[in-house]
Amino acid sequence: MATAADAASTLADLVTIHEPAAGRDRHIAVFYLHGGGLLYGERDDLPAPYVRAITDAGYTLVCADYPLCPEAALPEVVDAIARTWHEAVGRRVEAGELTGYFLFGRSAGAYLSLVLARELRRDTAGSGAGDDAPDGRALPQPLGILDFYGYYDLTDRAFREPARAYTALPEVTRATAEAMVRPAPLTSGPKPLRYSLYVYARQHEGAWLELMGLDGSAPERTAEAWSLSAEDIAQLPPLFIAASTGDEDVPLRASKTLARTALQATMKTVYYLPHDFDRDLTNPAGMEAYRSALSWMDGLVGDVFLSTHFS
Repeated sequence: MATAADAASTLADLVTIHEPAAGRDRHIAVFYLHGGGLLYGERDDLPAPYVRAITDAGYTLVCADYPLCPEAALPEVVDAIARTWHEAVGRRVEAGELTGYFLFGRSAGAYLSLVLARELRRDTAGSGAGDDAPDGRALPQPLGILDFYGYYDLTDRAFREPARAYTALPEVTRATAEAMVRPAPLTSGPKPLRYSLYVYARQHEGAWLELMGLDGSAPERTAEAWSLSAEDIAQLPPLFIAASTGDEDVPLRASKTLARTALQATMKTVYYLPHDFDRDLTNPAGMEAYRSALSWMDGLVGDVFLSTHFS
């Protein structure tokens, strides 16, 4: 049986916690999931200026790793994220150490944040508690979700068909992709070592879903099972959505449809910039999006930010 010390050790291997600035602690967490198409990425990929903006605003930023595909199938990824969330954030809310939390993700991390919110609601609505909720208590629900250039529908043809931005690159063959797969699950995959897997996934029809383990062999192994329905979206907490008109990875229509379908959504559109527009720290569009997101969070939390947070 795993001990509390074992759990703490495992958690330390999976999360980086950035504490808020002294005297500004809101006792509210932001649970962050990185992007990488579910195939690569690391928890500490959020650029330092954005980390500082979040913590200077009084939030505790919890950056989490999660199992990567194809070494783990998507259902296993979501289950692992739920466990990490509960250990790092959920338990602290239940204990009164935190008064609430937001979910935040970029690209695939935004998708996973939306799915996690759905699963937390389902667990609470279904029986008053899921596997991660102790003593039958309802799981604490997020105050809101920050969705930076994410998606919600794996049945979208854009994710099954070859993507023009990637077919223009040198082909990554199936043999090359298979040679990159590790024999055991991993929770961190640097882009230089794993990016070719994503290129392969976007160059070949159906390859991305196959790498996620969505082979149709069981109801939970389908794209439909891991896509949010209109009913799912309507039951999400308030959303802040940021996306670019020039996104070459995820069609802008995915963000626009999500914003229209949600009951409460604020959308920040940037123009003519690439998918991960906030990567370029020399372009003010990135920080402007984070300032807008933090102001939106301010409205939900009900406090007033100090202008010095962004000086």
